[in-house]
Amino acid sequence: MRLTPSTKVFMYMATMSGDTDVMHDTLWRDRYRLDPLRTMHALMRNGYIQAGGALGDVVLTAKGQSALSDIADQLWIHEYYLPDVIDFAHARRRFWERPMQGYVLVEHLLDEALVRYGDDPGYAAVLLRHRLKLELDTQHDQAAAAALMALIVQDLEPGDEFDAAAFAYATTWVKITSFDKQTLKTLLGRLNWSLSDFEMHFSDWLGMQPRKATLFTHFEIMTIVMYEIADNAGQLTALYAAAAHRMLRNKMLPAVDEKVLL
Repeated sequence: MRLTPSTKVFMYMATMSGDTDVMHDTLWRDRYRLDPLRTMHALMRNGYIQAGGALGDVVLTAKGQSALSDIADQLWIHEYYLPDVIDFAHARRRFWERPMQGYVLVEHLLDEALVRYGDDPGYAAVLLRHRLKLELDTQHDQAAAAALMALIVQDLEPGDEFDAAAFAYATTWVKITSFDKQTLKTLLGRLNWSLSDFEMHFSDWLGMQPRKATLFTHFEIMTIVMYEIADNAGQLTALYAAAAHRMLRNKMLPAVDEKVLL
């Protein structure tokens, strides 16, 4: 029996995770095209697992334990799976090109995807949220702060169907999300930063990004964060209206020089 990475992950989850619903989880079929019952029988038949003490329980044999010696790296891919970005095929190809494992590999695969899908604002936001989850889960708080900054900028990109004439804070989806705000509050606590500290770091980060035509200036983006945390809808409404008016006036040309605004 050939033990594929997905089969090893299944064997680990069935015997070591403590999850009683492993056999009924649809991800095995949907993600890995793996039949849980058939796979379970094959693993038992080939001596990797055996019946445990309790009814319905299965445990690893010595052969099974040996087969899972490298499971930690495969669990990283399973935990942070993202179709066509973080999967066993991409992990295997990247490993042979330049050996990487665990956190470093997952981070690298996300970086590659952000370059590959950078022109798709919607999917770029998905990738950044995935990156943010990775950094938060692994306590890489400085990296998480940078990922959050990139996500905030992405969430404030209007997209191709932007209509400046109809743009208003009350009705647009171009906003910092509640997820962004809650994550910011979490990171302020973890990093022992004040909101002013975040603003300073955000200003430095924005200054290092390539300049391009956008709806909001860098100063406005930082101001939006402050107003959102304070739930100041009145100031946000005025700021959004000013940005839309400027965009109409300039006919989608780059925003005014931010050095003047700063």
